[in-house]
Amino acid sequence: MRNQGRMADESKRSTARLATLDELIQSPLQDFLAPVPCKATLRDWFDRNHVQRMKANPSARRGGGPNYYSRADVEKLLRSRMMPGNFKVRGLPQG
Repeated sequence: MRNQGRMADESKRSTARLATLDELIQSPLQDFLAPVPCKATLRDWFDRNHVQRMKANPSARRGGGPNYYSRADVEKLLRSRMMPGNFKVRGLPQG
């Protein structure tokens, strides 16, 4: 029973390589941006900067499920294009 609470906490901190926009908004975007832009703005940024995107079922006739974005590509975009060289990331110790 005790392990269930710990497992639930660990599942919230996702280490997955792919994430939906909602998952990206929760983390890592909150670590870099305040306030976090709307989903339409994020989609536009990601599309313009060629962030890798894939569908859960790309062969489906309609929809195919949510879009998943590469977490590594999103973090690379944030670090390279949106942060000046001496900018301090929120939440990290200043040293």
